[in-house]
Amino acid sequence: MRVIGLQVLVAAIGLAVVGALLFAQSSGLEVSYSPASGGEYVEAVVGQPTFVNPLLRSLAPADRDLAALTQAGLMRLDASGLPVPNLAASWAVTADGLSYTFVLREGLRWSDGFPLTLDDVLFSLRLLQAPDFPGAPDLVAMWGKVIVAKLNATTLKLTLPEAYAPFLEQMVFYVQPAHVFAPAVASELGRHPANARLVGAGPFMLKELVSNSDGTLQEAVLTPNANHFGVAPMLESVRLRFMPQAESAEAALRGGAAMGWGGAAPAAVAALLSDSQLQVYSAPVPKFGVIYLNQRNAAVDFFAEKKVRQALLLAFNRQGFVDAALQGQGIVARGPVAEGTWAQKSDLVSVAYDPKRATELLATANWQLPVDALAGTEGYAREKQGKRLVFTLAAPDDAMGRILGQLVAESWKKLGVQATVQLMPPAELYENMLPGRQFEAVLAMLNLETSADPDPYLFWHQTEIETGLNYSGYENRAISELL
Repeated sequence: MRVIGLQVLVAAIGLAVVGALLFAQSSGLEVSYSPASGGEYVEAVVGQPTFVNPLLRSLAPADRDLAALTQAGLMRLDASGLPVPNLAASWAVTADGLSYTFVLREGLRWSDGFPLTLDDVLFSLRLLQAPDFPGAPDLVAMWGKVIVAKLNATTLKLTLPEAYAPFLEQMVFYVQPAHVFAPAVASELGRHPANARLVGAGPFMLKELVSNSDGTLQEAVLTPNANHFGVAPMLESVRLRFMPQAESAEAALRGGAAMGWGGAAPAAVAALLSDSQLQVYSAPVPKFGVIYLNQRNAAVDFFAEKKVRQALLLAFNRQGFVDAALQGQGIVARGPVAEGTWAQKSDLVSVAYDPKRATELLATANWQLPVDALAGTEGYAREKQGKRLVFTLAAPDDAMGRILGQLVAESWKKLGVQATVQLMPPAELYENMLPGRQFEAVLAMLNLETSADPDPYLFWHQTEIETGLNYSGYENRAISELL
């Protein structure tokens, strides 16, 4: 099952602004507004920053926000998700799609005043290419095949072994300052002491970290980076206030301690919408709920049967889950391509909930209930040739994993399929179980926010079965050729 969540951003309405608007309307005058420099924006962020190196692209909200404001890459993604030059002044690619050249802007400087040169880019690329780089395995594998060449003081050439359409998107990686991190090796990046300095080339720079009495961080204060190459920020400062939990962030917003908060859970949306002092904005984000069925595990070889997989999909009411558990803040996926992207076929129809059809499929595949089976009992599991439709469904031990895992298991139980939910620490599930393929079935929440390209190649191509992201072992040559 796949669900795309909706990112929810909540912002408080300043009473002074509302008053000014009301006065303008009552006076009968035409008033125009234009942005003015100055002012401060305060945002509540759930969680503490861990200060992993920005090259590792942490998805933790605090680290992600700090990096986005203070760091820069050769390329960046514009509002429509397309890569455009950033630290690079220009780029070019050969007709065969194998060689890319990037020309660095002149006069670049880091936020601490040191010159930013092509040597910093090369230093960052060496870290990305290191076998012990502590990032995603697929990222390490991709960069390990790229040939890096310095053509002159400002020109970089990258050569690929084969054409890779999303490659340009990979150039948004945050370039790191060699004068700060050298001679560090890749394996040290995760907790390098210099990470907390956040020296970068982004529009803002870190001014101050404020701690609570217990040593935890209360907030990070950012000010405009005077050495930034682009348009200077209008704001005088940005404060990111770190909250222990979502309830604290909501309280800070309602109490005036924060002006905005991103990432409100769907369950909180109804209450937020009813507050006249708040404005709620929502937009689709590529977060998928996926159930992987391991087709290469001999203990559950029935997952290789197409009718079994189809029946499991038909038996779970995905739209019902979105409406009830997500307060409507989700989209039932119609296929493997992210909704709302240019690659999604507009006339696709999602597979509807149909438990009757699911039952028929299993029956025609000769998966039968025992004669003396009692609905809801352990023996209520379909059998075929001595094999029972019984397996373990691993799920992350978090709010979404607990709710979704249980609902899925209950739906399948009515079908005559026994799935025992095994809750696991998220880090263990994502870092060990999935990459090691040591599961029967697993519910995973995939966050693809760092990727603007909707290409599903890495998840379903047969070449990705052994070491890539094709965790279920799905092998279909026709599909692979299309991908």
